[in-house]
Amino acid sequence: MGYKLIITPDADLQIDEAVSYYKNKASEKVALNFLEEYKNTCETILDVLYFQFYFLEFRAVPMKIFPFLVFYTLNEEQKLIIIKAVFHTSQNPDKYPGQ
Repeated sequence: MGYKLIITPDADLQIDEAVSYYKNKASEKVALNFLEEYKNTCETILDVLYFQFYFLEFRAVPMKIFPFLVFYTLNEEQKLIIIKAVFHTSQNPDKYPGQ
């Protein structure tokens, strides 16, 4: 049985904010490209699972083109990957999830 991906409301809001930003400051195409890369990053997490720890139990994967980290936790007993935050890398690291 594979892992199930859960996206927290905070992470969902951060994705919505990023899409809105790219739509307003760049174009709808850029916003759609951001969403596509986010989906690809989630697929990579599902395929690999064990990326680097950034803080306590939080792991993170950088998106390839856009300057974001996707933070998640792993619940091995329940086979869950929980996306906790989608964090723009220019933000203050003190804002990392769990801090």
